[in-house]
Amino acid sequence: MEVRMRCAEIACHECCIETEMQLSEEDVRRIERLGYSRDEFSVEMDGVRVLRNVDGKCYFLKDGKCSIYKHRPKGCRFYPVIYDVERNRATVHDFCPLWKEVKPATVKKVEKELIRHIEDVYGVGLR
Repeated sequence: MEVRMRCAEIACHECCIETEMQLSEEDVRRIERLGYSRDEFSVEMDGVRVLRNVDGKCYFLKDGKCSIYKHRPKGCRFYPVIYDVERNRATVHDFCPLWKEVKPATVKKVEKELIRHIEDVYGVGLR
């Protein structure tokens, strides 16, 4: 499951700037199979692997596009749907210029998979 957005249509990559996208071990292994080493494209922050930034942009952002788009991390696939810990539910991140285009049904559809992903990243259950 992924959230389909029109980012490429409007040449948007705002979510790739100063990213702190958390990576599951599955994400890391998928990207490693492309020939990258985990320390090349990610760093550890507070015990969690996150995408590395180079000059303030995601390591994989090249010429305004994701160079590993078909293999991108799950969190990138779900974005702009995020999990709001305070509200204990999935929501749409209004940082995304296209956030209003995400339908409530899409948020609901993504929620269970998003929760599983977060649990994989942090190794703890949310619910």
